[in-house]
Amino acid sequence: MNINVDYSAVIDGGPRSVWALVAAFEDMRWHPQVDGSRLVSGESGQLGAVRELSLADGTKVRERLEELDHARMTLVYSFQGDPPIPVSTSRTTISLQPAGRQTAITWQGRYSVADSDTADLVTRISRDAVWPLTAHALGAAAGR
Repeated sequence: MNINVDYSAVIDGGPRSVWALVAAFEDMRWHPQVDGSRLVSGESGQLGAVRELSLADGTKVRERLEELDHARMTLVYSFQGDPPIPVSTSRTTISLQPAGRQTAITWQGRYSVADSDTADLVTRISRDAVWPLTAHALGAAAGR
């Protein structure tokens, strides 16, 4: 079963400052739940690069850079290996737009899941937990 999960927020920090953080795909040290972030394959800023995130709870997450468009401030990634949520495939798009002196940020997740209960769980995790925390962390880091 395929599902779409969307989330939008307006965060502190201008789009260029926020984009600099998002586009540095291999470096998520600004995120409070990320203890470590590094490239495990590919080159910085190049499509196909895979980053490994070491989360505060000990989980390791691998994500592959699928698209990076600096002009449109859009980045697309997918989970690699064993995803941290119960999905069989994923494709997540992060897009930024100016919102005055702030930044409008949107996540669009496209996932394949086993059933409707799993769809509800993945939706709640993405839309109600992970993405709002990430948006807040981006705004705080961009404002420094």
